[in-house]
Amino acid sequence: MNALRPLLDQLGIGEHHAGRVFGGLHRRGLALADIPDLGRHAATLAGVSWVPPVQVVDRHPSPEGSERLVFGLHDGARVEGVLLPSHYGDRATLCLSSQVGCAMACRFCATGTLGLTRQLLAGEIVGQVHRARSLLADQGRRLTHLVFMGMGEPLHNAAAVGDALDVLLDAHGLPFAQRNVTVSTVGLLRPLRGLAERFGGKLQLALSLHAGTDATRRAILPVARTVSLAQLKAALLAHPFPGQQKLMLEYVVLPGVNDTDEEVEGLAAFVEGLPAVVNLIPFNPFPGAPFRSPDADEIRSLWKRLKARGIPNTVRWPRGREAQGACGQLMLA
Repeated sequence: MNALRPLLDQLGIGEHHAGRVFGGLHRRGLALADIPDLGRHAATLAGVSWVPPVQVVDRHPSPEGSERLVFGLHDGARVEGVLLPSHYGDRATLCLSSQVGCAMACRFCATGTLGLTRQLLAGEIVGQVHRARSLLADQGRRLTHLVFMGMGEPLHNAAAVGDALDVLLDAHGLPFAQRNVTVSTVGLLRPLRGLAERFGGKLQLALSLHAGTDATRRAILPVARTVSLAQLKAALLAHPFPGQQKLMLEYVVLPGVNDTDEEVEGLAAFVEGLPAVVNLIPFNPFPGAPFRSPDADEIRSLWKRLKARGIPNTVRWPRGREAQGACGQLMLA
C-alpha cells in the first residue's frame, strides 16, 4: 500500500483514500467502481491504472483432493497453479507461478522443457491468488498458505515477485502471514541476497538442491554450472533464519542418479551447520523425461540413510499426479 499513497496524492485524490482503495481491491476483491465512498475518484484512478486480468480457464481435480488450475492471461498466455487441501480443517495452499515457462531447464521438471516465454507481472501473480481464493470461498474453504513453486523460477523474476509479495503480505490486504509463504529457488545468488534484504528472512525459503555433489547437480540443473555447492552454502549461511525458521532443501529422488551413498555423504556435508530439513520428493513422470519414478522401498531406503546421518528429512508423497499437477509436472498438459 505504500506505493499507492504517493500516486493518490499525485492524482489529487488524497493518500487518505489508500486504505479504502487497497482494501477494496485486495481484501474484498472489488472493482474500482464498486469500492464504497470512492465516487468520481474511481474513474480518475481507472484512467491511469491497469489491473491485468487473470481468469481460471480450466480445472483438473485429482482424486485425493488437489486441483490443477489453468490461468488465462491478458495476452492469451497461460500458466498453471495447484490448490492443495490441508489435512486440517478448511485451509488450503496455492502453488502459484511466477513466469510463463521457465529458463532454468532442470532435467527433472516438465516446465523446464518449455523454455521461458515471458515474466509475469506482479498483478498477474497476485491475480492467481485472488482467483484461487474466490474458488475456495465458494466451497467454504480458506486460502492460508502460498508456495512459489509453480511454473518459473521466482528469483529469475525477483522484482515482480517482490512487488507481489508486498501486496500479499500487506496488513490492509488479504493478508498472508510471512511464515505461511514459501519462495523456492534453484539458487540464484544475487536475487537471493536481495530477497533476504527485502524481507529479512521472514519468508520460508526452499532451495532446489537435488544432489549432494557438484558433478551430479551440474548434470541435472544447468544453473549449477555457474554456482557450486560451496558458493551456495556460503550464501545460505549468510541468509537470515529468524527464530525457529527452517531452510527447506528440496530433493527430487532420481533412482541411480542422486540416491547413491556418495550423494548422501555430500548432502550430509552440505546440511551441516544449516537449520535445514530435507524434503524428499519422488520424481513425478512427464512425457519424454529421462528418469523413472522411485518405488516406495527406494524412498524409504534414502529416508533411513539420511536419518542415520542425523539429517532431518521428510517425504513429500505425490499429490495431484493423476491430473498432471504434482511437483515438476506443470507444462499445460
